[in-house]
Amino acid sequence: MFGGLQRVLFGSKETQSRQDSRPTARYMRPDSSNLLGGWRPALRSQRQDVKEAWTGVAARAIDAAHNSGWITGAIEQMVADINGPEGLTINVAPDHQALRWSYDFAYAWASDVEREFVAYANSPLECDARGKATLATMADAIVRWYMPFGEGLGRILLRERAGATMLTKVQLVSPIRLSQQSSELEDLHQGVFLDGDGQPIGYRFRARANGYDQDLDVAARDPDGRPLVVHVFDGDPDATRGISPFAPALKVTRQYDQLADATLTTALLQTIFAATFESAQLPAEALEGLLTENDFGAGSGGQVDPTAPGGMAALMGARAEWYGASGIDLGTHGRIATMFPGDQLKFTTAETPGSNYLPFSQNLNREIARCIGTSYEKYTGDYQGATFSSIKMSIASDWPVVVRRRRVIPRPFLQAVFEAWLEERIARGLTPYPGGYSRFLKQRAAATRATWRGPAKPSPDELKTAMALKVLVKDLGVMSVSTAAGEIGLDADAEQQQRAQDRATAIRLNLPDPYAPPPGSLPSPDPAKLLEDAEDGPARRP
Repeated sequence: MFGGLQRVLFGSKETQSRQDSRPTARYMRPDSSNLLGGWRPALRSQRQDVKEAWTGVAARAIDAAHNSGWITGAIEQMVADINGPEGLTINVAPDHQALRWSYDFAYAWASDVEREFVAYANSPLECDARGKATLATMADAIVRWYMPFGEGLGRILLRERAGATMLTKVQLVSPIRLSQQSSELEDLHQGVFLDGDGQPIGYRFRARANGYDQDLDVAARDPDGRPLVVHVFDGDPDATRGISPFAPALKVTRQYDQLADATLTTALLQTIFAATFESAQLPAEALEGLLTENDFGAGSGGQVDPTAPGGMAALMGARAEWYGASGIDLGTHGRIATMFPGDQLKFTTAETPGSNYLPFSQNLNREIARCIGTSYEKYTGDYQGATFSSIKMSIASDWPVVVRRRRVIPRPFLQAVFEAWLEERIARGLTPYPGGYSRFLKQRAAATRATWRGPAKPSPDELKTAMALKVLVKDLGVMSVSTAAGEIGLDADAEQQQRAQDRATAIRLNLPDPYAPPPGSLPSPDPAKLLEDAEDGPARRP
């Protein structure tokens, strides 16, 4: 009765079939091969993912670093790339305009503060709560922890110590000592207390006391804003803990270890069983099936007597006597062995690794290198087939990763230590500050502004890099001298001050000027002026 209306409203079955077979533009369209059928991951915030996987990932990454030369080398290379051989160097640069200071006063104040901080950072007695490491060494430990744990942790304490001027001390704390507890009622997320806006306001540590672990809650800052805990990691805005950069490559690392172990085992077995016999004689079982009882010799009850004359045992005994007399000794050099008639001694060579081993192992190492943000050549030390252009492109693509990690991991740690140290000096009157300690608390951000300079960007050809900078600075005029010096890891102001001192020293000792310009290019400097400038000492420009 309603067939016509149904066809008008819903169409016929043939029409619906044609409509269903039309191509559709959408994500996750029907998968006829069911490749995605078993792939149903949970969609959660990174905070939950890190909480569930942190312990397992950290344990496996630490084990890989302990037992893999590749991973250990990658971590050490990352520490060297981020911090450099001497550590990051500070350039104190207060915002003199925001502070309403004159340029000359800010220049001199920054120079004094930087000189005092460098002396503090280079003295383990002054900066380390344990009295063993300099600040640069502690920054290396932070980066070294970041690779397997995904985070670095430290406390800033006030400790009076004989022989030390400053009370500010830094105590590094292993990330395994940060509690894994979570409580929505306390706003505690994996050992980190958060306020309503998600800002960390405290940390819960698992401190060792009296032979057992107990909880210790520490505020992130004191009421005046002085940092008490430094927790650095790289993650999403809602994350409270970091996770190892090796996490996506742990499976690949394990695969490479298994491939290497299996290849080595196969090669050893093939080497051990390298000498084999080939005989034209049939096996004993086959001969028994072909010969009769008379050929073997029958004993009582029709049983075969293997010791009877002409039996199989006689044949095997003859062969044993033959080899016993001739002696097959592969360890005797130059000895010629006579084989039993019909036998042949065959030597086999190890056929492992096969032709697929090297490409497959290289692909595994490439995935690990890509995961941790470095090139395959730097990760493995294998530069076979690499050209100047390929090395230059790999440096150009990998260096921003290094610079970004330098900004995210060691720089916040060093900056927090510098702020705490400067606050103590101003509070105790060791460093004069216009307006005193109360004004410093209001101007903390502008007064503690500083830049941290690391090693220069590596270059496959230093001469080509120098010529390119010369063109940009001198010929085209699109780059300043300070920027060009920063490209090679130097501070232009410090280098110019050092050059002035070198020239003044050479003139004082009646030595040739080491920086004398070509004749006729620039006027000769006044020696008296050079001596006067050198006696003033180096200064820092904010």
